[in-house]
Amino acid sequence: MTTEAPVQSHTPTASPARPGPARGRQLLLLAAIAVALVAVPLVLSEYWVFLCAQVLVYGVATQGLNILYGRTGQLSLAHATFLGGGAYTTYVVITHGYSPAVALAAVWAVSLVAGLVVAVPTLRLSGLRLALVTLAFGELFQWVIVHTTGTTGGTQGTPVDSIVAGTIDTAKPLWAYVLALCFAVPATVLALQLARTQLGRGMLAVRESELAAASAGVAIAKTKIIAFVAAALFAGTAGWLYAFTSGFLAPTDFDLFASVYLLVAVVLGGSGSVLGSWLGAAYIVLVPQLFNLLGYPTLYSLVGGAVLIVVALLVPNGLAGLLSQAVKRLTSTRGRP
Repeated sequence: MTTEAPVQSHTPTASPARPGPARGRQLLLLAAIAVALVAVPLVLSEYWVFLCAQVLVYGVATQGLNILYGRTGQLSLAHATFLGGGAYTTYVVITHGYSPAVALAAVWAVSLVAGLVVAVPTLRLSGLRLALVTLAFGELFQWVIVHTTGTTGGTQGTPVDSIVAGTIDTAKPLWAYVLALCFAVPATVLALQLARTQLGRGMLAVRESELAAASAGVAIAKTKIIAFVAAALFAGTAGWLYAFTSGFLAPTDFDLFASVYLLVAVVLGGSGSVLGSWLGAAYIVLVPQLFNLLGYPTLYSLVGGAVLIVVALLVPNGLAGLLSQAVKRLTSTRGRP
């Protein structure tokens, strides 16, 4: 009687998962960003720390516009209106003796209502028509703050008391930076997580084609409303930060040009990219200051317009896409024997 040799299985055993090069690059990038954020108040003067705080404030606002325009394709010229609504709501609540936390809650409530007020009547609009209607909302907001001098200070603007708690005073650049950073980090995390959700994918589908998105089961109206409300909440939060970090509010801070600059930040940085929103925010805050320091403030408009044209024509993915390509080429070159 013969015995058969046991059949050996050739099924490969699972090897422990190892982080790929993409994951390694992400971790390295996060570590570099963390080090840079901590180093800002340590190595820069107070003037540049204040500017970095403003970059963080505008970065929170551009994250909201990136959700609305970059991901959902809704062209809005009222984003600075949401920003101003948050700032002036903060001022009004603070002057009535309430705490900054109560002011933040009031800002979120006002921003939620403002987002719905703008979103619901414009559900059937898109493109230029949507931009013109949102522009009308922005002009109405400007009229209100200019003609309510007793409440908002009118055209002269109004100072805003800083947050003071012991040695903490947001009138100082260091604490203004810390305050803005405490909101910029979670805002970025929320924006990144949105991109991974079904809602985020639905927004991209709406941007590409509303007809195709509807045929795939995406609720167009609901998605647009959520995008507007999210944009308003992000911008309102940025307005709350702006009030306490800048210390002064004026109508011109939230006019049509401010909305255009925010839109430029999203387009220039890279529509639909979280990193692009931050690069765009840094551009609109820091580059004008660089021209001022060089003694050529009037050249910013010319150079900025030229840069925007070049990026729009040659780099459709914006500065974020350009940076991503550069990093890939650098890493691929280093990996060659």
